Amino acid sequence: MKNFFKYFFSTKNKDGHKILKILGIKIKVKDVKSLEKKFLDSRWRIKELTRNYQFFWANIDKYSTEQRIWYLSELFYRLVGYFPNFKKPRSLNEKLNWMKFNYFDPITQKIVDKYEFKKYIKEKLGEGFTIPLLGVYEDVNDINFDSLPNQFVIKTTIGNGGIGCDLIKDKSKLNIDKLKYRYNNLMQEWHSPYYQSFQPAFKNIRPRVIIEEFMPIREGKALEYKMFCFHGEVKFCLIECDYFGKSPKRAIYDKDFNELPFTIRKLPKKTLEQKPETFDTMVKLAEKLSVNFPFVRVDFYDIKGKIYLSELTFNSGAGFSVFTPVEWDYKLGEFLDLNKLNKEYVHILPEFQQTTKSGELITC
Repeated sequence: MKNFFKYFFSTKNKDGHKILKILGIKIKVKDVKSLEKKFLDSRWRIKELTRNYQFFWANIDKYSTEQRIWYLSELFYRLVGYFPNFKKPRSLNEKLNWMKFNYFDPITQKIVDKYEFKKYIKEKLGEGFTIPLLGVYEDVNDINFDSLPNQFVIKTTIGNGGIGCDLIKDKSKLNIDKLKYRYNNLMQEWHSPYYQSFQPAFKNIRPRVIIEEFMPIREGKALEYKMFCFHGEVKFCLIECDYFGKSPKRAIYDKDFNELPFTIRKLPKKTLEQKPETFDTMVKLAEKLSVNFPFVRVDFYDIKGKIYLSELTFNSGAGFSVFTPVEWDYKLGEFLDLNKLNKEYVHILPEFQQTTKSGELITC
């Protein structure tokens, strides 16, 4: 009898909707709670919690350090799931947030700028390691869309986490005025991650639009390799599998390609059948690029055996990555030694200062 009713009367959730089946008739209705949960658990959740960028931008100089610490503590608890101790940081997330206030290497400001990044990589590695550039613009009306190929990528220089980036697959179907409207808005300074989570490298970057050649980085079963480097050494690699597709998964390996027993955010884990041919080369390049930084995530694409640098990120997940089990947040935090920071770039604010009994200043 139970199976009889289940056959004729059933419900299931799918893509933010509730599917009701009554006497063989399917009815599709929006599942508000499911949509809300999906939204809050997505990569856009920081954007939702920061509420109003323009307000932060207009009032940024009015906030004291204590108020900024309060704000990041609130974000941290809501996103990561435990209350942080920024004065005595131990986990990776805590230390990345501590560095927002107390450590700043000026070269990082050049690297996170999507346009200047290409110049930096050329200086370090030579030609051909970044997606070819088609143009850079300070005004969307300066873009000559007639001269662009049918497929291209458009993004802002201050974009972060996939925000401010569009893949144009068919220019003939493009609403140019709508695209101009969108990027005229995204180029405003308050869209910088500095006003979302106080990432210092993004402060005062000149907002511009760049257009790149189209690459199949989101086609089929595309992979993106994110090398987490601590003091010049790759400790693990997060491999995004079809991240923008219908069934994204994540694989996590150390530099010797041993699978690691943790996850980042709520995406299913995937075990790769074999080590990618370019994996060891990416490890070497990542360690070469990270040698002067206490922490940086070096991101790569492998497109038909050719390696492209995607970005260098100094606050992975904005300092709010969710590690499961949470013990790995603390294990990874051990790799980031705050006492090894370049003292030239360390400026410990009074709110964070600690001393030994002899009065010697310590960082952690």
